[in-house]
Amino acid sequence: MRLLFLTLIGVFLTSISFAQKDPQGWLMYFGQTKIKATKFAIHHELQLRDHQLMGDHNQTLLRVGLQYRIKPYLLTTIGYGFIYNELPGSPNEPFNENRMYQEALFSHNLMRSNIRHRIRLEERFVEDKDFSGRFRYCLFADIPFTQYGMAAKGWYAALYNETFLNLSDDDTMDFFDRNRAYLGIGYRISDAVGVQMGYMYQNVGKTSGTNHAMLSVHHQLKWK
Repeated sequence: MRLLFLTLIGVFLTSISFAQKDPQGWLMYFGQTKIKATKFAIHHELQLRDHQLMGDHNQTLLRVGLQYRIKPYLLTTIGYGFIYNELPGSPNEPFNENRMYQEALFSHNLMRSNIRHRIRLEERFVEDKDFSGRFRYCLFADIPFTQYGMAAKGWYAALYNETFLNLSDDDTMDFFDRNRAYLGIGYRISDAVGVQMGYMYQNVGKTSGTNHAMLSVHHQLKWK
Protein backbone atom coordinates (compact mmCIF):
# COMPACT_ATOMS: atom_id res chain seq x y z
CA MET A 1 0.00 0.00 0.00
CA ARG A 2 2.85 2.38 0.80
CA LEU A 3 4.33 1.67 -2.64
CA LEU A 4 0.99 2.48 -4.31
CA PHE A 5 0.75 5.73 -2.34
CA LEU A 6 4.26 6.79 -3.40
CA THR A 7 3.49 5.86 -7.01
CA LEU A 8 0.38 8.05 -7.04
CA ILE A 9 2.35 10.94 -5.55
CA GLY A 10 4.90 10.48 -8.32
CA VAL A 11 2.22 10.47 -11.02
CA PHE A 12 0.69 13.64 -9.59
CA LEU A 13 4.02 15.50 -9.39
CA THR A 14 4.99 14.34 -12.88
CA SER A 15 1.68 15.61 -14.26
CA ILE A 16 2.25 19.00 -12.63
CA SER A 17 5.79 19.18 -14.01
CA PHE A 18 4.44 18.79 -17.56
CA ALA A 19 1.72 21.39 -16.95
CA GLN A 20 1.89 24.83 -18.53
CA LYS A 21 3.97 27.44 -16.69
CA ASP A 22 0.87 29.09 -15.28
CA PRO A 23 -1.65 26.32 -14.42
CA GLN A 24 -5.10 27.42 -13.40
CA GLY A 25 -6.20 27.02 -9.77
CA TRP A 26 -9.60 25.74 -8.62
CA LEU A 27 -10.85 25.75 -5.00
CA MET A 28 -14.04 23.74 -4.43
CA TYR A 29 -16.52 22.83 -1.70
CA PHE A 30 -19.02 19.99 -2.22
CA GLY A 31 -21.63 19.49 0.49
CA GLN A 32 -24.61 17.22 1.03
CA THR A 33 -27.17 17.69 3.80
CA LYS A 34 -29.24 14.57 4.36
CA ILE A 35 -32.80 15.09 5.60
CA LYS A 36 -33.21 12.60 8.43
CA ALA A 37 -35.73 9.73 8.08
CA THR A 38 -36.33 10.53 4.39
CA LYS A 39 -34.75 9.67 1.05
CA PHE A 40 -34.17 13.37 0.33
CA ALA A 41 -30.98 15.43 0.62
CA ILE A 42 -29.77 18.89 -0.38
CA HIS A 43 -26.68 19.37 -2.49
CA HIS A 44 -24.71 22.61 -1.98
CA GLU A 45 -21.57 23.55 -3.85
CA LEU A 46 -19.16 26.46 -4.25
CA GLN A 47 -16.29 26.69 -6.73
CA LEU A 48 -13.73 29.48 -7.14
CA ARG A 49 -11.75 29.23 -10.37
CA ASP A 50 -8.79 31.32 -11.54
CA HIS A 51 -7.25 31.86 -14.98
CA GLN A 52 -3.91 31.53 -13.20
CA LEU A 53 -2.90 29.50 -10.17
CA MET A 54 -4.01 32.51 -8.10
CA GLY A 55 -4.82 36.15 -8.70
CA ASP A 56 -6.85 36.35 -11.95
CA HIS A 57 -10.46 35.40 -11.23
CA ASN A 58 -12.21 33.26 -13.83
CA GLN A 59 -15.45 31.94 -12.33
CA THR A 60 -17.48 31.80 -9.15
CA LEU A 61 -19.92 28.90 -9.35
CA LEU A 62 -22.77 28.31 -6.90
CA ARG A 63 -24.88 25.19 -7.26
CA VAL A 64 -27.77 23.82 -5.16
CA GLY A 65 -29.97 20.81 -5.77
CA LEU A 66 -32.70 18.65 -4.29
CA GLN A 67 -31.69 14.99 -4.26
CA TYR A 68 -33.81 11.85 -4.00
CA ARG A 69 -32.37 8.36 -3.53
CA ILE A 70 -34.50 5.99 -5.58
CA LYS A 71 -32.36 2.96 -4.72
CA PRO A 72 -29.24 2.53 -2.56
CA TYR A 73 -27.24 2.66 -5.79
CA LEU A 74 -29.24 5.36 -7.65
CA LEU A 75 -29.37 9.04 -6.66
CA THR A 76 -31.25 11.68 -8.67
CA THR A 77 -30.93 15.46 -8.46
CA ILE A 78 -32.73 18.49 -9.84
CA GLY A 79 -31.03 21.82 -9.25
CA TYR A 80 -29.91 25.31 -10.14
CA GLY A 81 -26.53 26.89 -10.72
CA PHE A 82 -25.39 30.52 -10.87
CA ILE A 83 -22.07 31.23 -12.57
CA TYR A 84 -20.28 34.59 -12.53
CA ASN A 85 -17.58 34.78 -15.24
CA GLU A 86 -14.64 37.07 -15.99
CA LEU A 87 -12.32 37.05 -19.00
CA PRO A 88 -8.57 36.86 -18.36
CA GLY A 89 -6.59 40.04 -17.85
CA SER A 90 -8.14 43.50 -18.01
CA PRO A 91 -10.78 44.56 -18.83
CA ASN A 92 -12.37 41.35 -17.54
CA GLU A 93 -15.83 42.01 -19.09
CA PRO A 94 -17.90 40.03 -16.54
CA PHE A 95 -21.06 38.14 -17.50
CA ASN A 96 -23.47 35.80 -15.73
CA GLU A 97 -25.01 32.43 -16.45
CA ASN A 98 -28.12 30.86 -14.90
CA ARG A 99 -28.34 27.11 -15.26
CA MET A 100 -30.92 24.42 -14.49
CA TYR A 101 -29.79 20.80 -14.32
CA GLN A 102 -31.05 17.27 -13.83
CA GLU A 103 -28.83 14.29 -13.10
CA ALA A 104 -28.73 10.62 -12.19
CA LEU A 105 -25.82 9.05 -10.30
CA PHE A 106 -25.41 5.27 -10.44
CA SER A 107 -22.92 3.72 -7.98
CA HIS A 108 -21.40 0.26 -7.62
CA ASN A 109 -18.29 -1.41 -6.25
CA LEU A 110 -15.50 -3.05 -8.19
CA MET A 111 -13.40 -5.05 -5.74
CA ARG A 112 -12.52 -2.38 -3.11
CA SER A 113 -13.08 0.56 -5.45
CA ASN A 114 -16.15 2.81 -5.53
CA ILE A 115 -17.32 3.40 -9.12
CA ARG A 116 -19.87 6.07 -10.05
CA HIS A 117 -21.53 6.98 -13.34
CA ARG A 118 -23.11 10.44 -13.55
CA ILE A 119 -25.39 11.61 -16.35
CA ARG A 120 -26.34 15.29 -16.29
CA LEU A 121 -28.55 17.47 -18.51
CA GLU A 122 -28.15 21.26 -18.33
CA GLU A 123 -30.30 24.13 -19.58
CA ARG A 124 -28.02 27.18 -19.93
CA PHE A 125 -29.07 30.83 -19.95
CA VAL A 126 -25.87 32.76 -20.64
CA GLU A 127 -26.03 36.55 -20.64
CA ASP A 128 -26.31 38.01 -24.18
CA LYS A 129 -26.39 34.53 -25.76
CA ASP A 130 -29.14 32.24 -27.02
CA PHE A 131 -30.45 29.42 -24.85
CA SER A 132 -28.49 26.19 -25.15
CA GLY A 133 -28.46 22.73 -23.59
CA ARG A 134 -25.65 20.40 -22.65
CA PHE A 135 -25.20 16.68 -21.94
CA ARG A 136 -22.50 15.50 -19.54
CA TYR A 137 -21.27 12.01 -18.68
CA CYS A 138 -18.69 11.43 -15.94
CA LEU A 139 -17.04 8.20 -14.81
CA PHE A 140 -15.61 8.42 -11.26
CA ALA A 141 -13.39 5.91 -9.44
CA ASP A 142 -12.27 6.13 -5.81
CA ILE A 143 -9.61 3.55 -4.97
CA PRO A 144 -8.72 3.18 -1.27
CA PHE A 145 -5.23 2.01 -0.37
CA THR A 146 -5.29 1.75 3.43
CA GLN A 147 -7.12 -0.59 5.80
CA TYR A 148 -9.60 2.23 6.60
CA GLY A 149 -11.13 2.10 3.12
CA MET A 150 -13.29 5.18 2.44
CA ALA A 151 -13.95 5.76 6.16
CA ALA A 152 -12.18 8.17 8.54
CA LYS A 153 -8.36 8.17 8.30
CA GLY A 154 -8.52 6.52 4.89
CA TRP A 155 -6.29 7.57 1.98
CA TYR A 156 -7.49 6.96 -1.57
CA ALA A 157 -6.85 7.74 -5.22
CA ALA A 158 -9.59 9.71 -7.00
CA LEU A 159 -9.94 9.57 -10.78
CA TYR A 160 -12.56 10.79 -13.20
CA ASN A 161 -13.15 11.55 -16.84
CA GLU A 162 -16.04 13.75 -17.95
CA THR A 163 -17.24 14.51 -21.48
CA PHE A 164 -19.50 17.49 -22.34
CA LEU A 165 -21.67 17.61 -25.49
CA ASN A 166 -23.62 20.67 -26.67
CA LEU A 167 -27.33 20.34 -27.48
CA SER A 168 -28.26 23.36 -29.57
CA ASP A 169 -29.77 24.46 -32.89
CA ASP A 170 -26.90 26.94 -33.30
CA ASP A 171 -24.86 25.73 -36.29
CA THR A 172 -21.85 27.72 -35.10
CA MET A 173 -21.67 25.69 -31.85
CA ASP A 174 -19.65 22.49 -32.03
CA PHE A 175 -21.29 19.28 -30.81
CA PHE A 176 -18.24 18.48 -28.69
CA ASP A 177 -17.83 21.02 -25.90
CA ARG A 178 -15.02 19.76 -23.67
CA ASN A 179 -13.41 16.85 -21.83
CA ARG A 180 -11.91 16.78 -18.35
CA ALA A 181 -9.49 14.11 -17.06
CA TYR A 182 -8.56 14.17 -13.37
CA LEU A 183 -6.18 12.37 -11.02
CA GLY A 184 -6.11 13.18 -7.32
CA ILE A 185 -5.25 11.98 -3.85
CA GLY A 186 -7.87 12.10 -1.10
CA TYR A 187 -7.90 11.80 2.69
CA ARG A 188 -10.94 11.23 4.92
CA ILE A 189 -10.53 13.49 7.96
CA SER A 190 -13.69 11.95 9.42
CA ASP A 191 -16.63 9.96 8.13
CA ALA A 192 -18.28 13.31 7.26
CA VAL A 193 -15.34 15.34 5.90
CA GLY A 194 -12.74 14.62 3.25
CA VAL A 195 -10.19 16.61 1.24
CA GLN A 196 -8.68 16.05 -2.19
CA MET A 197 -5.69 17.49 -4.03
CA GLY A 198 -5.40 16.77 -7.73
CA TYR A 199 -4.49 17.65 -11.28
CA MET A 200 -6.96 18.04 -14.16
CA TYR A 201 -6.33 18.35 -17.89
CA GLN A 202 -9.18 20.08 -19.75
CA ASN A 203 -9.63 20.20 -23.50
CA VAL A 204 -12.21 22.75 -24.72
CA GLY A 205 -13.42 22.43 -28.31
CA LYS A 206 -10.57 22.58 -30.80
CA THR A 207 -8.29 24.69 -28.63
CA SER A 208 -5.18 23.38 -26.88
CA GLY A 209 -5.72 21.87 -23.46
CA THR A 210 -5.33 23.64 -20.13
CA ASN A 211 -3.88 22.37 -16.85
CA HIS A 212 -5.52 22.81 -13.47
CA ALA A 213 -4.37 22.41 -9.87
CA MET A 214 -7.39 21.39 -7.78
CA LEU A 215 -8.14 21.47 -4.06
CA SER A 216 -11.55 20.34 -2.81
CA VAL A 217 -13.43 19.73 0.43
CA HIS A 218 -16.22 17.12 0.59
CA HIS A 219 -18.71 17.45 3.44
CA GLN A 220 -21.77 15.49 4.58
CA LEU A 221 -24.30 16.85 7.10
CA LYS A 222 -27.58 15.67 8.60
CA TRP A 223 -30.65 17.85 8.94
CA LYS A 224 -32.39 16.57 12.05
